[in-house]
Amino acid sequence: MATAVYPGSFDPVTRGHLDIIKRAAKINDRLIVAVLINSAKNPLFTVEERVALLRECCKDIPNVTVESFDGLTVEFAKKRHASVMVRGLRAVTDFENEIQLAQTNHALMPGIETMFLATSIKWSYLSSTIVKEAARYGSNISKFVTPNVEDAIHAKVERLRAEGKTL
Repeated sequence: MATAVYPGSFDPVTRGHLDIIKRAAKINDRLIVAVLINSAKNPLFTVEERVALLRECCKDIPNVTVESFDGLTVEFAKKRHASVMVRGLRAVTDFENEIQLAQTNHALMPGIETMFLATSIKWSYLSSTIVKEAARYGSNISKFVTPNVEDAIHAKVERLRAEGKTL
């Protein structure tokens, strides 16, 4: 049984991420969406919120689970007995960094294979950063995220504004 890990910060999860999740779930027996706890970043959503949003988005995909982790992705994969790391590529510029990560992961954990999935053209321009920026200025983000994520972003933006903070 092939277990794959799709790691990321998912802050927030976009329709581009979901496209990769659905496609990776079709070609792996089990897919673990691994939400990175990254203390170096200042996320919009807490890790618990990101996990909850992803679980809601993935609830109809039976072989997908969502977990959070801290530390090296390859160590998380090893603990979950995963043999595949899934990575999405939006553009050629992503490839250089991603191939370096894949080679490092393979050096740290021989036997782990990285599966690169090219992002569907429909979502190739999309990133979590773009979604947050658009939301910050009140743009319609419904085409970029699912309704539950859109509602969560708007609620978070309103709360931050009420506190005198910005994204």
